[in-house]
Amino acid sequence: MSKLSEIWAKSDPTENLEDHTTEALKIWSQLRSRYRGIFGDEIFWQESFYAVAFHDLGKICDNFQDIIKNKKPSTNDERIRHEFFSGMFLYTNNHNYYQNKPESLIAVFSHHKPFNDSGFNKQLKRNRVIKHKIEKNLVDEFTDFVNSLAIHYQVEPLKTDQNLKYFILNDYQEIIKWYFKKIYDPLEINGFMDQKRRDYYIFHKAILNISDWSASGHMKLEEGVNYSLDFLKKKIVSRLIDDGRTEIAKAFKFREFQTMGIDKKNVIVVAPTGSGKTEAALLWASQKKDWERMIYLLPTRVTSNAIYKRLIAYFGNDKLQLIHSTARLYIKEQVDNSYDKKKYFRDKSFFKNINVCTIDQILTLGFNLGFWEVKTFHMLNAKVIIDEIHLYSPYTLGLIISTIQYLKRHFNTSFFIMTATMPKKLLNLLTETLGEAEIIKDQELLSASRNTFEIREETIDDLLKEIEEHIYQKKKTLVVVNTVDKAIELYERLEPIATRVGVKAICYHSRFINQDRPKKEEDIFALEKADRGGVLISTQVVEVSLDIDFDILFTENAPIDAIIQRAGRVNRKREKENGRVIIAQHFEISKKIYDAGNVLHDTFEEFSKLNGKRLTENDLTRMVDHVYANLDITQNEDYQNGLKKHLDIQYRYKFIKDLTSDEKVFTREDLNTISVIPEKFYEQLLECMDEDELNKYELSVSKKRAHLIWPKNSDSRNLKFIEGGYSYEKGLVFEKKAVEIF
Repeated sequence: MSKLSEIWAKSDPTENLEDHTTEALKIWSQLRSRYRGIFGDEIFWQESFYAVAFHDLGKICDNFQDIIKNKKPSTNDERIRHEFFSGMFLYTNNHNYYQNKPESLIAVFSHHKPFNDSGFNKQLKRNRVIKHKIEKNLVDEFTDFVNSLAIHYQVEPLKTDQNLKYFILNDYQEIIKWYFKKIYDPLEINGFMDQKRRDYYIFHKAILNISDWSASGHMKLEEGVNYSLDFLKKKIVSRLIDDGRTEIAKAFKFREFQTMGIDKKNVIVVAPTGSGKTEAALLWASQKKDWERMIYLLPTRVTSNAIYKRLIAYFGNDKLQLIHSTARLYIKEQVDNSYDKKKYFRDKSFFKNINVCTIDQILTLGFNLGFWEVKTFHMLNAKVIIDEIHLYSPYTLGLIISTIQYLKRHFNTSFFIMTATMPKKLLNLLTETLGEAEIIKDQELLSASRNTFEIREETIDDLLKEIEEHIYQKKKTLVVVNTVDKAIELYERLEPIATRVGVKAICYHSRFINQDRPKKEEDIFALEKADRGGVLISTQVVEVSLDIDFDILFTENAPIDAIIQRAGRVNRKREKENGRVIIAQHFEISKKIYDAGNVLHDTFEEFSKLNGKRLTENDLTRMVDHVYANLDITQNEDYQNGLKKHLDIQYRYKFIKDLTSDEKVFTREDLNTISVIPEKFYEQLLECMDEDELNKYELSVSKKRAHLIWPKNSDSRNLKFIEGGYSYEKGLVFEKKAVEIF
């Protein structure tokens, strides 16, 4: 029995180094079969083979074995970085080669710790005093083992520099000096990395991580998902039947605009809410091959949750993944109560074939955040759907355009961009960015009307009597305002009326804890489906979050595209003749929320010109162009900052270094928020150490509320509790008023 077989690579359950390496190379071989004809030459796959083969060699070090086998306690001062010895072995055995082509080598160094001064390097410097021991015969035995695998996989044997083969047996401090002098510092000093070499590094790092993670979890590579128009049609018909809409199911056929993009590379779709854009996007994505990913991107977590739940009915949960900041909790609570951190850690890097995410999940790729290499790799030939493109701020739009340009040019990613409202200047920008793009408009519904729009010079406070009348008439009444505080205030005034009438009143905004948000959504769906009347008082979260259909909308004035989105929640199915949208004058505070020129004034003016008219979607589109006629997004300073932000950071971090954890980077301007827990739950959670349980009670507020957060530094769990009353009915209520828009 070889001594190498006694070297552990994993514990719980125990797995030796030979077995883990063998399994990792099996995954590597499958990846080579999949991607060999798409990228990389034989030299790339040879480099990749040795990166995967030797990535855990450093585990033969006695320090590592003593800790993993519990022979001595693990402390930061004694814990070695096994990947450091692995990388240094590769380097010194062919140092001239890796000096000029370090990408696969750096993948080995960085496959656990962030590759930068505060990650991997900080750990090395902290451990300068450790004494390590590596047996020479173990190095030889492992090298022979890898060379036998090289022959099996038809890879050219490692060209070993015999003079430096045992360099990793030397003094630890001497090896560190070599690392900085020969490998790390040249990256910093010469700055020879660029976008092309960044891509090369991404391929190496991703292949290594995927092989390692899959082998460690004893998981297979995800199988591909292929589907056709007929497959999707059967699923839709089945869903309609389940919903009791049998006659519609019998007559179902795809609408013309939905099938127009099936064989096109890049598509821009302009179609009203409720027209079937989601199905159009899925038909377009059906042209993807096998394991090529579909990435469905949405503006909010709520919209992502809704589409995820919808697509489960089409594709099943095993081929589908939800990804955002609270996705794991949502999946665990709503879909699979056994879903754990380890599985989500892998899945959130686009391992599944179909992924539903918030837009942030691809914007962070350019910031070198998280396991950005694996996620970027999975964008290769991917089909990306971006919904409601018009909703993003200028800064975020700049990031989106930058991301599209990069992925399209370097990873052959295709895009399907859709929206209900598309100003001409935004359409021109997207067309220029995508190059050859098919522009598809739903001409049938764009010519149709569904709602009458009425303007009121009063604020929504002055319309309460009118709102109450509709509640008494048991109409399904939607009220939308621009701040959370106003939504709560209106709920407090309207809820007693609804109770008196015997209907439901619901308050809905962003200031509900994570475990209550899905319940609130279910309450809204129940109110809408029961068709017994009721009132929903909401903020902007209702604009794109829920597939609901109300009788009448009272809305505070907002930018015209926001008004159109809100109006899409009235007579959504176009089955009513008298859908009404009543637009009240905005409050002064709204000017701070929507500060894009005269957009609020111009929106109100445009609707005033057509007061009392039943407007078609084409009418609304023309109005959008009028409102935004003088706003050129490309000249906006925030847009320009977003457009160049990725490249600025990549230059600073030499294109391949990971972003430091304390860097203040946001993917959206309005993400300058903080997660907190209402003080109501302080005693209840005092002893709780379960991360999932704690996450249930979190919500996000703007950092303007920081003065209400406590304890400042005393909670060892890093929890932040916030002053204010909380209830399921109203959410978090502050005594002091401040702008809280969602």
